Amino acid sequence: MNWLAKHILFFHVAAFVIALGWIHGGTRPDWLLPVIPWMSLAILEWLLLCAQPKKDEFLLDSRDRVWSVLKKDYLLYIGSAFTVLLVIPFFNIAQEPIFVEATKTWQAFSPPVKWLPFTTDIRRHGIVLLWFIPVMIAVLAVKHGLLKRAKRILLEVICWNGAALALLGFIQFAWKTDSILWLTKMENPFFSVFGYVNIGAAYFTLIGAFSFGLWLQQAAEDVNLTAVSTLDPEEMQSPWRVHRMLFPTFLCFSGAISTLSRAGIILCFLLFIFFVIYGLVYIWKRIDLGVRISILSGVSAFIVILVVLFFALRLEGLKRELATITWKSVIERVSGSGYYHVRVAKEIVSDYPLFGVGGWGYPVYQTVYMTPEETKGKQVVGGSNVHNDMFQFLVEHGVIGFGLMMAFALGVVIPLLLEVIRFCRLKPTGGQSPGGVTKTHWFYRLPPVIVVVFAGTTATVVHSFGDLPFRSPAILAIWLLAFVCASGWLPVMKK
Repeated sequence: MNWLAKHILFFHVAAFVIALGWIHGGTRPDWLLPVIPWMSLAILEWLLLCAQPKKDEFLLDSRDRVWSVLKKDYLLYIGSAFTVLLVIPFFNIAQEPIFVEATKTWQAFSPPVKWLPFTTDIRRHGIVLLWFIPVMIAVLAVKHGLLKRAKRILLEVICWNGAALALLGFIQFAWKTDSILWLTKMENPFFSVFGYVNIGAAYFTLIGAFSFGLWLQQAAEDVNLTAVSTLDPEEMQSPWRVHRMLFPTFLCFSGAISTLSRAGIILCFLLFIFFVIYGLVYIWKRIDLGVRISILSGVSAFIVILVVLFFALRLEGLKRELATITWKSVIERVSGSGYYHVRVAKEIVSDYPLFGVGGWGYPVYQTVYMTPEETKGKQVVGGSNVHNDMFQFLVEHGVIGFGLMMAFALGVVIPLLLEVIRFCRLKPTGGQSPGGVTKTHWFYRLPPVIVVVFAGTTATVVHSFGDLPFRSPAILAIWLLAFVCASGWLPVMKK
């Protein structure tokens, strides 16, 4: 079989993920429009025509298999339903609210069809279509069109792309440029390709977590501590191939902290603690005393180096951000109690509960619900968002639209979770790992990369309660694709 035909879908999906990251993290619609729709159409074409065939399949067989499973996939129908909901407002446009001087009140206008989704600006609303449909196509393509090995490689490509973007951020620091990619001049702080540092922090934290999971998985497989091995024999003999993912791990976590986002700093710290504890528990009983001492020494040395660098380099910006992190400030940010955005969002949802006010409709309607005092102190930079993804999506798409979005996300997460449970419940096949701990124990059977994927994506969800990471299609894409790719570390199991 032609090698290119077998792998062309993988190359297109990888290029799509890379492009989303480099095009300002997907936050520049004017840059996305000439590129992403065409890449998405290409991915859809190759999914339907050149899905990767299994060992016992010809190309025509894989094509028939994809068509068959696509017709039964609930993700396709959930995504299609949400797409229809997003398209309707293009034909149901309402006038923006106006302030009536005579009565000193705001007047809102109804769309032509009151009981259907609407928008006040089709250009702003169209941005949501620009990122959701391509991400949906990519998820379906990876789920049905790529084999397990390709899924594993794709997750590693995502990690190395994140490492390259983090390295770009450090180069920009050294260059002292005031422009993203030396093209877009920025007045506000930025890091790498992300003009909004909180989105950059969420992106690098998520990819840093994936990179650590890949390293732990490969390191454990190299010494035969996993129930299923995915490394080739030549890879297991090469220290570089086994431990290569430590580089993107370090670069991405360093990049997340270098954004000086308080959320990024907190989440990196919490994930680091979790990963150290999980990694030690996973291998502790299955290694000898000498290896335990070496690991503890390495972890201690790493922490000491970080502390020394922190004080030696006089990272004043980082020190200032750390000084502002308090328990009260974290609670206020997550709950929205210290801002007017969440209260305003709740009132908008109360008046437009089913379908919301359209994509990016919050800045159009927020002033209508603000008090005179809040109007005087209105947030200028970043004030067009709720700073809470859940309420942002509820305002824009209502309960029905947000419900479809949640159903699509859960349709990716739950199948992996069920597959993991089934794998952990498989009957023992015999054999013990070093140290005398049986490989059939569920904790040791569970591939580390899957545990870390769940941990990293959970951190992004926590971040979304105090900001808007899911407004970046680059983050949304890798968040969803991570669950699909993680299944590549599980064997095929008969239902």
